Amino acid sequence: MPNYETAKERRERLSKRVEKIRREAGDRLSKDAVIQCRVESAHMGQLQAIAQAKGLSVSALTRMWLLERLNDEKSA
Repeated sequence: MPNYETAKERRERLSKRVEKIRREAGDRLSKDAVIQCRVESAHMGQLQAIAQAKGLSVSALTRMWLLERLNDEKSA
């Protein structure tokens, strides 16, 4: 005779499985942080123009500048 699990047993089994998957996914996720900031539209236009001239996205440009500044502060 087949061994059927109860609804409660099924929920518990699936809940454990979901938690295991979440832990494993969390271990694989990048630990990078995201920073958001507001800039005036005129400054955004300047950022876009400079980034385009350098062949970068605005995000890459601002990240580059931020890291340069952090290195400067560290050296000071």
